[in-house]
Parts: sequence; C-alpha cells; structure tokens
Amino acid sequence: MYNQIERFTSNQITVHFLAAMSLMILYITGIPQLYPEHLGWIIDLIGLSKVMFIHRIAGFGLISVAVYYLIFSIISIIINGRRYYEKIIFPNSGDILDYVNDNLSILGLEQQRIDYDKYSWLEKGLIWSVILIDCIIMGITGIILFAPWTFASVLPQSTLLTIKIIHAGLAIVSLCVILPHFYLVHLSQFKFPMSNTMFTGTISEEEAQEEYPKWYREITGEKYD
Repeated sequence: MYNQIERFTSNQITVHFLAAMSLMILYITGIPQLYPEHLGWIIDLIGLSKVMFIHRIAGFGLISVAVYYLIFSIISIIINGRRYYEKIIFPNSGDILDYVNDNLSILGLEQQRIDYDKYSWLEKGLIWSVILIDCIIMGITGIILFAPWTFASVLPQSTLLTIKIIHAGLAIVSLCVILPHFYLVHLSQFKFPMSNTMFTGTISEEEAQEEYPKWYREITGEKYD
C-alpha cells in the first residue's frame, strides 16, 4: 500500500466541487434549450420556467465561486508571493514543449517521458478554459441574457441576438472540453471507475511519481535516477 501525498487543499476541493456541480446543472438545464427536439423531455419534466430559474441559480453559483477563488488567490499571492501561483497555474515555455512532445508521442515519433510538474499543460489549459470561457465570457453574456430588456437601451437587438448565439455556442465548446476531462480523470483505463483525488485531496506516491515526476521530486527531495 503506497503512502498518500496531499495534492489539493480543502479549499480547492470545495471550490472544485461547487464549480463542477454548477457546471453540471448548467449543462443539464441549458443544452436542452438549444436542442428541444431531441432533449425537450428534460424541460418537460419540471417545466421551462423552472428550468430557466435553476439555470440562472447555477450560473450565479459558478460566478460566485469564481469571484471567491479570485479573491482567495489574490490574498494567497500577497502572502506567499506571486511566483507561488505562477508556478502552479500559469502556462510557461515548458508547457509548450510538453504539448509538442505529447503530440509527437501520440504520433509515435517521440517516446521520451514527459517530466510533468504539479499540473500538466492539459490541466492548465482546462483551468484557463473554465476561467475564460465558463466564468468570464459565459458569465458576462449570461448576465446580459438574464435581463436583456435592461440592456436594450444601449445594445441593438442584433447585438443581443449575437450575444445569445455566443452564449449558446460556447456552452457546446465548454461541454466538449469538460467531457474529455471527466473521461481522463475518472473513466480511463487506470482510474476506472473513479478517481477519488478530488474528494480526498490526496494522491498515492506511485501515481504522483508516474504522472507528475518533477513535482514528486520537488516535494520529496528525490534526485534523478
């Protein structure tokens, strides 16, 4: 039995859970409105007005979580220093090289093992896609669509229609990003039927050494073999 290493704090676990639940509810209540001919039965279960109400509450929940974590991150940077967060979530030149090597590996052109830090380029990409698409763009367009009559005096109808299309289109993009993430984290060959890391906040030494070797060496002081 391998020892467990802390990977996520209790604060990160809580934020991830609330964001994941908000997104799930947003998909369930939003996507059927785009495809009523195929998914209209979901709306019929509780009624359109209730679906829209739940959708808005979930959207408010996601924005609230994002604002909270932004404030928390700013305070953490002030206390721990900017480099603390830059190292964790901000993309760097090493992530570009990892991306290239990963794709070469998929094509069978490169077999070198990727020396991942705490977060891989793919995980950083997911974090930033949620920040930029789900929280900022979807949040702003969602607020406008929540009460379009409020903005009708400053925004022409064609602009409001464009905002609605952007909101709907990015919802599909968001879903296409989250589904592969869910598969890789929970349903892939070595993690099926579910990874419990995001619930416990810990990861086994074996998994950390295999998937995040650079981070593992840093926290354990282990040297290259």
